[in-house]
Amino acid sequence: MARRASPLTARQVTTAKAGVYGDGNGLFLIVKASGARSWEVRYALPGTKRRSMGIGGVDHPYSLAEARDKAREIQKAAKLGIDPLIERVQQRDAAREAAKVAETTFRYCAEAYIASRRPTWKSAEHARDWERSLTNHAYPLLGDRPVQDITVLDVLAVLQPIWLKIPKTANRVRNRIELAIDWGISMGHRTNEANPARWAGKLRMLLPSPTKAAETERLISGRKEHFAALPWQELPAFVARLRECQSLTARAIEFTILTVARTNMARAAQWSEIDLDRRVWAIPAARMKMGKAHDIPLSDRALAILIQQKEYADHTRSKFIFPGIDPQRPIHDNTMYTFLKQYMGCKNITVHGFRSTFRQWVADKELSRDAAEMALAHTLGKVEGAYQRSDLLEKRRVLADMWDRYISGEDSTVIAFPARQA
Repeated sequence: MARRASPLTARQVTTAKAGVYGDGNGLFLIVKASGARSWEVRYALPGTKRRSMGIGGVDHPYSLAEARDKAREIQKAAKLGIDPLIERVQQRDAAREAAKVAETTFRYCAEAYIASRRPTWKSAEHARDWERSLTNHAYPLLGDRPVQDITVLDVLAVLQPIWLKIPKTANRVRNRIELAIDWGISMGHRTNEANPARWAGKLRMLLPSPTKAAETERLISGRKEHFAALPWQELPAFVARLRECQSLTARAIEFTILTVARTNMARAAQWSEIDLDRRVWAIPAARMKMGKAHDIPLSDRALAILIQQKEYADHTRSKFIFPGIDPQRPIHDNTMYTFLKQYMGCKNITVHGFRSTFRQWVADKELSRDAAEMALAHTLGKVEGAYQRSDLLEKRRVLADMWDRYISGEDSTVIAFPARQA
């Protein structure tokens, strides 16, 4: 039972024996048998029973005068219907959240974003590209920084050294930083919703536009704006030389040329996609750029390459038609490009460029435009698409056979391919 005859004195606060001592206005001094002393405030919300709330020890944090001030503050809040106990819990939760936010790093947000998107990406290589670019450019400066604290100047410090040097990669890095920070904002790890990596924010005032950056890089390096495609008249001679090489890389390039598939589609082609009976390579929607399944008719030479590769596949047990050094991964894009550059002497030609070669051949030979566009897996215009419901598979099969015969040198006089450059 509380003892109270009059307001407490400073001496009583330090000398009182074990018990409960009232000071007025709901403030009580609690003295335990151990000698420990603390303050308690009792209050009642309108229409409720009395409640008690400990506010801390004597002197730490409150002296007698400070405890009285705290008691008045609590009684005032209670009269307004504010429960100090609930308010304290909310403050503690907010403090914990603030501490959690302060500890959440940019690396954590980036890795969590990658993990959340990985199942929807078309290839494992895309995820690895994300990880490489962030590891090489963003993590050294931002990785261990709390995402809450990252500013525009921090992002600028990452981008400025590479913005004109490797503009395409730099813009990808910027976009990836933006997405990682957006993930942090969405999850409550950053309370400031202004994303410092957003181009439309302050960055556009601090860096040249990505287009201007790319133009500047081309001027500095002397590189042409587009990689040249091999003229179709030179292709048969090129393929003849290509067939002299018995490497897997050469077959991957030739198969890509024959099927006019995008490079990433061809190099990651899997045996499960091949229907030998129908002579069709059926690429699922998940691996297509436009997210739509695509059937490619296979010519005689394309089938011959598959039969040749099947023997190798049976030995390595790889699911990929053109596996890399690690049979569980496809041949790398750089391997194909390096082969063209070093073995074939094509300094400005990319594997992707053979699609342009095919398209120009179709145009110059006045062959079916619609069949060519579908062979390239291009989306027809709205009007064309509305009337063209067929995938023109049989017409494309004829076109594929014509293309096969042409590049094999069976259908016209061809221009000699230049000798390999030293």
